[in-house]
Amino acid sequence: MNNLTLMDRRSLLSLLTVAGSVGMTPRIASQQAAPRRMLLCGGNAVYDAALRMAGGSLQWDDVRAWRPERSPGLPASYALTPFATTDDCKLIDNGESVLVTSSAGGVAIFRRDSHQTTFYAKAPNAHSACLLPDGHLAVAASTHQEGNAVLLFHRGQPERELFRVPLYSAHGVEWDEVRGVLYALGMDTVDEYAFDASQKEFPLRKLQASRLPSRGGHELSPGASDDELFVSTGTQVLVFRKDTRDLTPHPTLGAMPHVKSISLHRQSGQLAYVRADEGVWWTFDLRFLSPEGVVQSPGQRLYKARWV
Repeated sequence: MNNLTLMDRRSLLSLLTVAGSVGMTPRIASQQAAPRRMLLCGGNAVYDAALRMAGGSLQWDDVRAWRPERSPGLPASYALTPFATTDDCKLIDNGESVLVTSSAGGVAIFRRDSHQTTFYAKAPNAHSACLLPDGHLAVAASTHQEGNAVLLFHRGQPERELFRVPLYSAHGVEWDEVRGVLYALGMDTVDEYAFDASQKEFPLRKLQASRLPSRGGHELSPGASDDELFVSTGTQVLVFRKDTRDLTPHPTLGAMPHVKSISLHRQSGQLAYVRADEGVWWTFDLRFLSPEGVVQSPGQRLYKARWV
């Protein structure tokens, strides 16, 4: 554990060193004056940090780390292996909590202020999760003999799976409260589900499936408007329009392969994305568009980065 702690410390130092020392373009430093927080994950911790201007360069400030082995409320059996490879981290509860998943088989909700875990469960190869109405949550369980499904839990009932619907290589889930639709990304399709907690036998009902133009669905995240979702596959980045169900290439990232994470800061228009290095599923670089830039992280592999 001491080695892991040192690795994380080196990672944070590399993330904190930006602008000229690591090649971040001056434009990104000059245009981003107000602090903005991000959630970062990929290893055995979730970082919650503010990106701000200091001394003419960008720096991470007020860095907080959720570590499963130190989190009150999380059983010891979850402390190490189930969260060894965190792969998504989303802000929930009006910014008070974080929903985290891990491909090592864990899903949890923890409070940002105290890092106390308030929900936990096992989910095979969990790749993403989202809140649903009435305290429920959906988890995308990817390729695994007990996965390939969207799983349903209730945050008041840790470790109890309530329902599942099959979805091969499930990688992403997003709930649209206005439409009352759960969007889920699999290997070949964007699926839509109706959710009704009163229907105990079948609370999730499949409505529609939109086929991807390329295989390997990976990232599903909010787009530039409430009518759009960003979708990545093994070979490209797409924009999915909910009203027409059209899938079109992203204007800048459209032909880019191996994109694992896309997060748009709607107020500023800045987009952060994670692209895996060749031959592996992680990277050492956090990249930006509008304005362009990159922060190198040689000691800590990154998988997902979310603007808060």
